[in-house]
Formats: sequence, structure tokens, C-alpha cells
Amino acid sequence: MFSEELIYINESYLSQENLFDQISKDLLEKGYVHDTYQEALKQREINYPTALQTEVCGIAIPHTEADHIKKQAIAVVKLENPILFKEMVGDADVPVKLLFFLLVKEKESQVQVLSNLMSLFSNNHFVNVLLESESESQMLETISNEIKE
Repeated sequence: MFSEELIYINESYLSQENLFDQISKDLLEKGYVHDTYQEALKQREINYPTALQTEVCGIAIPHTEADHIKKQAIAVVKLENPILFKEMVGDADVPVKLLFFLLVKEKESQVQVLSNLMSLFSNNHFVNVLLESESESQMLETISNEIKE
């Protein structure tokens, strides 16, 4: 589900909306999502916030319903400067540094993918190594070593 073409390192965005616009555009151009994805992503984030505050940093897991996805994947974004997201449980603002955009076609598997990611985020070493990654290949290797797809 992970590939170098969907890993974005040290990206800088002005806001959550700017981030969603740019990532959505790239995913559309690469054939991963339908043109409805961008708006669906924004609406879902408003209604069901996706940020988690881990011991290491804030992480968000933006996603949409399966009907907006063409190809299954997970896009990973490491931000140069944190962007505020609303916490998944509660209403707190979380400065997010890492994002995992879930592109899940099978609705049934979305819960399992989320669960697998959440357990990884409790691994402080894993999160720190991701934050220290300086290249797409290094980040992909770190993820591949932890996730058995």
C-alpha cells in the first residue's frame, strides 16, 4: 500500500486546506482518486477529525469513503512545519507533523488498516525514525520494516 511516489518529505503548506488541496491534486493526477475526493476529504475532516497526539508528535489520518478512491494506497506526508488539526477524540487542537492519507477501496478493510496504523503510532522509535527520515526511500524502508502487508 506504500510507495515512494506517495511519500512527501519536508513539505510546507500554509494551512490544512492548502495541504488537502495540493495532496488531492497530486493523487488525482496520479490516478489514485476520483475528482470528488478533495471535497469529500475536507468534509470528512470537519465532521470526523483525524488527529492523534502521540508521545512524539501529532499524527493525522485523513480519509474518505471508499467510493472516492480509484487505487488503494497510503500517502505519507512529513511536514516541515506542523499544521493544526482537531483531535480525533475531544476538541483539542493538535500540531500535526506526520500524515497518513488512507486510500482504501474496500470499506471493510478500512477499520483494519486504521487499527494497524494506530498500533504503529504507539511505537515511539518508529515515529522518531520517520521524523528523522531525509528521503522517500528511507521513509519507505522504515515503514516496510514495520508493516507486513
